[in-house]
Amino acid sequence: MFSLAWKNMVRRLGATGITALITFIAVFVLTTALVVAVSLEKGLELSRERLGADIMVLPTAAAGNASEVLFCAEPVNVYLPAAQEEAVSQIEGVAAVTPQFFTQTVNQSCCSVIGVTRVVGVDMTSDFILRPWMASAEFEGDGLPSDGILLGAAAPPIEGGQASILGSVFRCVGVLEPTGTSVDETIFMDIGTARLIAGESPYLERVWAGANPADSVSCFMVKVSPGSEPAEVAAAIAEHVPGSAAVCTSDLVSGVTTQLAVLESVTLAFSVAVALLAALALAGRFTSLASARMRELGLLRTLGVSRFKVAATFVGEVGAVALAASLVAALGACATASVIVGRLHDAFDVPGLLLPGETYGWAIAGALVFALILSAVALVQPIISLARRDPQETLAQGGM
Repeated sequence: MFSLAWKNMVRRLGATGITALITFIAVFVLTTALVVAVSLEKGLELSRERLGADIMVLPTAAAGNASEVLFCAEPVNVYLPAAQEEAVSQIEGVAAVTPQFFTQTVNQSCCSVIGVTRVVGVDMTSDFILRPWMASAEFEGDGLPSDGILLGAAAPPIEGGQASILGSVFRCVGVLEPTGTSVDETIFMDIGTARLIAGESPYLERVWAGANPADSVSCFMVKVSPGSEPAEVAAAIAEHVPGSAAVCTSDLVSGVTTQLAVLESVTLAFSVAVALLAALALAGRFTSLASARMRELGLLRTLGVSRFKVAATFVGEVGAVALAASLVAALGACATASVIVGRLHDAFDVPGLLLPGETYGWAIAGALVFALILSAVALVQPIISLARRDPQETLAQGGM
């Protein structure tokens, strides 16, 4: 019976191809939507749980780019005086403050580390942003060495442990865990070293025409004391620190959550519509296949083959096609979803997390199960029709 099913698939390549195409489209769309939604949700969940900072204090001119700073690797070359750190730390309700210094976007012509797009200086003696994400670190003391860098998760391993960045050679002292935010696409170094590089960069000459990089910071990350309201503390910072804008990270995450909810609702509706259309299309396709093969199936019944075996032959044929198509579709969907998450991350300032391999494995397994269920639902009517029809009637009415 398996041999007969295989010969039917090979002999009717056109019909097999149409069945495979319908299954492929349905599984591809649903799996892609599922993986994208899970990736965005996981990235947002990690951002919510381990973001660290309650408030971002930025220059007023950069306040509109807060979500880009937080979720995307977009350096904003507008700076605050470093001396304002003391003013921020004295605001009631502020528990901790750590400065960050954004230099510039890097590319392969000035940086040997592929997969990252910006360089940020951090003060590890006061940092509370990166430490929760440090999967490994090899440096002594609390601060980063002047020639040491921490790599985001998007950066590939560095051969030999050294990298060239903006004309200087650095050694990798640690790699951060995936965050789904701009941290993944960033090289972190000591804030003093970052200021030195920025001051020597020909791309930032205009920025330093009226300022000194050694006395500048891009933002202050603020942790609020337990019991204090971030919104009230942010308002106090904006009032008492001239030229600054304080943005609550919870508001940014909330805004992204709203965007994601809308996106998921539209995706869910679209996916359900695709599933229903695919089920109807496959039902019609299987009915057409059964009708086209009535004579052959009737002959098998006349020769004494049981209804069960006749039905099993037909089910095995369409099931094999559906499974093969769904496997290819699921693999393609996982690859496509990674690209879509990256595009959404860049275009809409939403966090997106590359999922571990086991999650993709579950997605592929789920796609195969969905294909089986979809095929089973679509096969109900054709199988009932085959089972009820008399062999002689089937043979008389069938045609090939």
